[in-house]
Amino acid sequence: MKKEISIKDSIAIVSGANRGIGKAITEELLSRGIKKVYAGARKTESLAALQEKYGDRLVPLQLDVTNQTSVDNAAKVTVDATMLINNAGTMAHGGFNSENMLESINQNMEVNVLGVARLTQAFLPNIQNKSNTAVATVSSVVGLGSMPMMNGYCISKAAVHSMIQGLRGELQESNVLVAGIYPGPIDTDMAKGFEGIELDKPEALAKNVVTALERGEEDIFPDVMSAQVKQAYGTTPKEVEKMFSAWK
Repeated sequence: MKKEISIKDSIAIVSGANRGIGKAITEELLSRGIKKVYAGARKTESLAALQEKYGDRLVPLQLDVTNQTSVDNAAKVTVDATMLINNAGTMAHGGFNSENMLESINQNMEVNVLGVARLTQAFLPNIQNKSNTAVATVSSVVGLGSMPMMNGYCISKAAVHSMIQGLRGELQESNVLVAGIYPGPIDTDMAKGFEGIELDKPEALAKNVVTALERGEEDIFPDVMSAQVKQAYGTTPKEVEKMFSAWK
């Protein structure tokens, strides 16, 4: 059963909404006529410009996905929400030849994996008995094939990919659309260091993500590079591994 989403009838939480992909998705949802967005950030003052621009339709939400109390408080405030966009994340570099490999894994897992798990688990009771509901989580193409220079980050995004699949299995009989978002490198602060390739803008990615949610798509590859990875991964996954192994 395809679970299409009406954006105009939705109320969303977006974690990490103050910059990059999260900010772009927040603004795209608002431009499509969503009722309201709870914009999550560790420091709500970082959302001042967005609140000024969108008024009461944007509600700043103090949200630190590494802090259970912050997550629980956010879930209590957002009982009317119908959509969760798990976007907050970090990118700590480090491979097996790096002294900081274990530190990198721990940092990435705490934010990218446990943060998603905390927020999703706290949010689910608010939406499971509603219609027109969705949980969309940002993984990455490197959750499907690892880049050696950022092995710890890739490990975390592979875990996120698995969590998306597990949640979808648990909620397959529900009204909840469980979507995975798999971007390639995007022109944000997190993508610094990717030289020699043209990076898509977060605004273009956001348009594709929101359109895909409206269509009820479960696996969203929202940019040029990710579309190429999708094609390769769907036929010969080993080619994705070889493609990414060049980034050392």
